[in-house]
Order: sequence, then structure tokens, then C-alpha cells
Amino acid sequence: MREQNPKTPILLLIGAFVLALGFRLIRLGVLPLSNLESEIALQALAVARGERVVFGPFMSIVGLTGLDFFLFSSSNFLARFWGALFGTLIVFVPFIFRKQIGLWPAVVASLILAISPEMVGLSRILGSPITALVCLLLAAGFFLKRKPILSGMLLALGLMSGPAYWMGLIILGISLWISSGLFDFFEDFSLAPIQYKRRYWTRFGGSFLAAILIVGSSFSLAPEGLSGVFGGLAAFIGGFGNPFSAPFFLKPLAFVAYTLPAVLLGVWGAVRGVLLRNKLDIFLLVWVLVGLAFVLLYPQAAPAVIVWVTLPLWILSARVIVAAWQAPDSDWLVVAGTAVMMVVISAFILISLRTLISPTLPQDQRLNYLIAILGGVVLLVAIALLVMYGWSQSVALPGVMIGFAVVIVTGMIALSVNTTGLGPERTHELWFPEDENLTTRWLTIEMDRVIDWNESGGSPVDVAVSNFEPAGLVWALRDHAPVGFVPYLVPSTQPGLVITDVLSDPQISNSYRGQDLVWSTRVSWKGLSAYDYLMWLITRDVPTEEREIILWVRTDLMPDAQFAP
Repeated sequence: MREQNPKTPILLLIGAFVLALGFRLIRLGVLPLSNLESEIALQALAVARGERVVFGPFMSIVGLTGLDFFLFSSSNFLARFWGALFGTLIVFVPFIFRKQIGLWPAVVASLILAISPEMVGLSRILGSPITALVCLLLAAGFFLKRKPILSGMLLALGLMSGPAYWMGLIILGISLWISSGLFDFFEDFSLAPIQYKRRYWTRFGGSFLAAILIVGSSFSLAPEGLSGVFGGLAAFIGGFGNPFSAPFFLKPLAFVAYTLPAVLLGVWGAVRGVLLRNKLDIFLLVWVLVGLAFVLLYPQAAPAVIVWVTLPLWILSARVIVAAWQAPDSDWLVVAGTAVMMVVISAFILISLRTLISPTLPQDQRLNYLIAILGGVVLLVAIALLVMYGWSQSVALPGVMIGFAVVIVTGMIALSVNTTGLGPERTHELWFPEDENLTTRWLTIEMDRVIDWNESGGSPVDVAVSNFEPAGLVWALRDHAPVGFVPYLVPSTQPGLVITDVLSDPQISNSYRGQDLVWSTRVSWKGLSAYDYLMWLITRDVPTEEREIILWVRTDLMPDAQFAP
């Protein structure tokens, strides 16, 4: 790929940033916070309100979000904002290492990371590993660029971003150690002695310590938050002694579900790098293998941590794409026709595959669709060979690459939209398999109706929650006051609204009316069949289990009781 304009890479990088920002901020606050997200958001809310709380390992997000809640108001959007912003900065990671990666591979990698489903999806989840990934790699990049203040600040934020930081630190450390043993990898990074060493390290250490003190204390709103600075390290070490948090096969399944192009192209790039004995490609391959081993063997590694493996795979993919690209000097009409044929046939194959797994398809028609899929694959190969031998490889290869690029990019965008909350429907994803999808809308609608009916009374409607206290419910009721969470409801008390689990029996049915509501849905991943997994991979439809709650309203607060003669 030849650079036509020196400003083109910068413009493309800006475009990648804007694209990434849109994918991460649009509809960011629409979906309810999960229980895992709510635990972090409640810590930030306690900071804003000056309440005492036990801080966890995510002090970077808690400190920054707590200040937002203090200055503005608590909302789902603000709770996820900083994670989404850090996730957007992933597009700058390849570019800051462009001297080692190559200018155009870095630009291509930045564009890919802007829309990659795992990068988009995890950026929209509070407490995901994306913050640790971005902070650690940007800190390393600015260190190489001789920017001690930025490097120190980002390293501190990464340190306080949870156990995923320590996982990444070990993966990168082992990869660098192995690579330096196999070959002198560090010479390619030009680590010349830093001038004014004392001044450099003073500025680095000062910025690191300042970020710890400022963000760790939530800008002095909660100095006790400094106790959580090394909470990520404690959680990471404790994870070795725990059983596996999810079925083992969900981790490799996540690679297929979200980053199959990265796996296929990355393997191609790794083989090419080994054959050419390219030090960077071999290092990225070592990084992938070490990361894969750690992700699979670490007991508390959720599928979300695959980002430590997919990032080097995407960089390998970008390098092999740029290396394989050949712009033809002529026959652009043939190139365009080849690309269109590739897109049309690929779409036909995907539609046929989706129809094939449909449970409503008659059994006698399944063979026809299977033959159609195989025929489409054969037709793809035949068209590529006909163009190659009818014209030339320099015409066939660009057409095939453009066609498949359109298919892959379209698929990545579709996944990023349909699996992250950008789309109208919510799906169940693998990032944190044990977590539930919460449905807070109907609960808040019913509660607001009752409260609106009784606003004229002057006194607030009190809420009691009996024997049911998930973090998601506490967060959903954060703006309702007064709210009491009790292990059981004393019969003599008469709160206006009572929320209980559907299995609970609060002994209040004589003076209350109850409405059962779906509170959450979850997937029993261990109990799914092979067909269920195939259906989920293609359509994201999966059998779920519902959990219900009951909203009890005191009879005298109902409209018919108030207007009864």
C-alpha cells in the first residue's frame, strides 16, 4: 500500500476515533446495569453521597465516576461513560506503536479495533478488562515515546482497573521474556538510554503517585478509597484458589463467536511471520500463545479476558492484509465484478445457513440447503480461479480481498450492533456467563405510577424490599426514598410498596395487591445442547430461565381505593 498523502493516515485515525466513539456511546445508558456493573456503580454513588462503603478493585472507574455523580447525577450513561471512553482510546494503541508495527498496518488495525465486536461490547460494560488493556498498552507506548507524565498517569489508572491488569502484565512480561530469549527483540524498539534519567524518572514517579492519590481518593471525596488501590492484585491472586467460574469451553467459543476473522487472519499472519523470521510477528505469536494458555488455565478468567489475545491477533491480521494487498494498475472493472460476486455468494451462503438451522424448516428440505451451502463455497473458489487464470493473480487477489473485506466488516458491524445494546433487542452474551440480564423497566414504571397517584398526599411513599437484595435492584431504586432492605417484613409494618422474590411469602396479602414481574433472565450454559449453541452462534437466540419478583402495593394507595365511595 503506497501512501498518497502524508495526512491520509492521520485523517483515517481521526475517522477511526470518531467511529469508535459512536459505537461506544450511542444508547450507552439504555440497558439496565447488571449486578456486576451495579456493584461498581454503587461504590461510585457512595463516593458522591459521602457514604461509607467497602471499595473493590476498580478504583479507577469508581474514582472518576464518583466525581461525575457528585457534579451531575447518577445515571446508567455516566456509570458506563469512563469505561466507554477508555475503550475508545484502543484505536490509538496500534498507532502509538506504528514505528514497530508499520504505518499502514497500524492504521488498518486502528480501524478494525474501532468496530471489533469484543472491543465494542466490553467497552460498554462497566468493570470489563478493556480499561486495563488500554491503560497498560498506552502507558508502555508513551514510555517508549519519552512521555513520562502520560505514561505514569496511565500506568496508575491501569493499576487500579482490576485484576485484568495483572493478568495482562504477566502475559506481556512472559511474552517479552520468551522473545528476548529466542532473539534480541528489544533492539527493534530502540531503547536507547534516556537522557536526564533523574528528571525523567522523577516526572514519571510523580505523575504515577499523583494519579494514585487523586483518582484513588476520588478527588478527595473518599480518601478511604486508597485501600482499594491494590484490590486488583488481591483479587487476581485469590482467583488461583477458586474453581473455574464458567464452563471451560465457553472461552474458546468466545473466539469463534466474536473474533473468528482475527483468528483466521492472525494464524495466516503468524505463519507468514515465522517463515520470514520477522521478529515482531514472532513476538505477537508468542503473545497469542502465552495469552491463550493463561486465559484458558486461569480459573477466574471469564471469556471477557480474550481481549488480551485478540489484540495481537488483530495486529497480525492488519500486517498480513497490508502485505497481501496488491493494487492493480488496470482492469478495475474485473476487480469490482469479482468483489461483488464474492459478496453476493457469501450473503447467499449465510442466508442458507441461517435457514438450515431454523427449527421450522421441514426435515426433507435440509439436504437441499446443505447442498446449496456447499455449492456456494465451490462457486467462490471457482470464481477466484477463473479470474486468476483468465486475467492474472494481480487482478483476482484484490477482487477477492475486497469482497471478503466487505463481508467481514459488515459481519463485524452487525455483531457490534446486535450484541452490545446498540440494537433494539437485547441478547445474552458470553462475556460474564454467570451474570443475568436485568429487566428494570416494568418495575420502575409500576412504582412511578403508584407514586404519581399519591403525590398529592404530601408524604413520600416508602418502599421495603424483603429478603431480596441484588446489587441491580439497589441501583435501580437509588433515587427512590425512603427504601429499606430487610431480611423479612414485620407484619405490623405497613410500607406503601413492598418488593419480594416470587417464592417469598410476606404474609401481607390481605392488605396488599401484588403484581408479578420478570426481573431477570439468565442462560444455563452448561445445560445447552450442541444445536442450542449453533443456534446462538448464528442467531443469538438461546433458551433462558426467568426470575420473577412481586411488587406489592398497599390497597389504600391504589386509585380505585382512593376514589371509592
